[in-house]
Amino acid sequence: MRHKAIARCAAFPIADYRLGEKVCLAVILHGGEAVEPGDLLVHLHGAGLSRYDMPEFFIEMTAFPLTASGKILKRELVQWAKDGRIQPDPIRWRDPSQRQES
Repeated sequence: MRHKAIARCAAFPIADYRLGEKVCLAVILHGGEAVEPGDLLVHLHGAGLSRYDMPEFFIEMTAFPLTASGKILKRELVQWAKDGRIQPDPIRWRDPSQRQES
């Protein structure tokens, strides 16, 4: 949530047939802000997140399901993804400092 465009965020699991689960990053942006998923990955890398911990799915939302006390219901996000109610986009971290030789 240290990124200037992010008002609220949540990480939750997406089912994966090979690995069991992969991480999805769901965000709510401040009004009028826009952000590219790749820019968020660069921000996370700069904050010290390892490439193995990077989210592999991304979704921008307008609201999260919340408890009565205002906590994000991540299990509800998981269920929404399973039901197809939300459709996160796949993203992939590529370290710009690691040039691939052809």
